[in-house]
Amino acid sequence: MVGPSLVEAFKTLDKNEFHRTVFGGRVDKGMPDFSSSQMMQKNWENLYAYLKGRSDGQIKLGDLQSIDAK
Repeated sequence: MVGPSLVEAFKTLDKNEFHRTVFGGRVDKGMPDFSSSQMMQKNWENLYAYLKGRSDGQIKLGDLQSIDAK
């Protein structure tokens, strides 16, 4: 299964809606609830920032660096 394009979705998805979606899931569309994931609880804002950066063109394909490198 392949979900919708996140790059396109993030052109209209705001941070609050992303949080609700990640921690509430969209089971009817095949996305589980990640509210019990410690990793997601600690890193959801970083994931949001990455996906938003990819969506608005601020982060290009292959333009990844370690956070420690900055």
